[in-house]
Amino acid sequence: MFELTGRRALVTGASGGIGGATARLLWAQGATVCVAGRNRAALDGLAAELGDRAHAVQSDLSEPEGADRTLASAEGAMGGVDILVNNAGLARDGLAMRVRDDDWR
Repeated sequence: MFELTGRRALVTGASGGIGGATARLLWAQGATVCVAGRNRAALDGLAAELGDRAHAVQSDLSEPEGADRTLASAEGAMGGVDILVNNAGLARDGLAMRVRDDDWR
């Protein structure tokens, strides 16, 4: 597929399905990955599953300083970031956005 040995990837929203799958794919291709998100238990579980070359960072990107803190933590854990997968999803007022069929017409 592709080779990422020596690359360092930060995946936000990694405590969910798409982010977790993306982190697994990047890791399988040789990258060191830092998984970031709000659910610490899910992040720790994913990092433990991946093992070597995986780091977990709890972060909240809805906070104004969240992106800077997340990047700094990932750089500290991995020595830098080469790849960013910005998968984090934010909802207003804590409510998930709903898409209806008629929204696409």
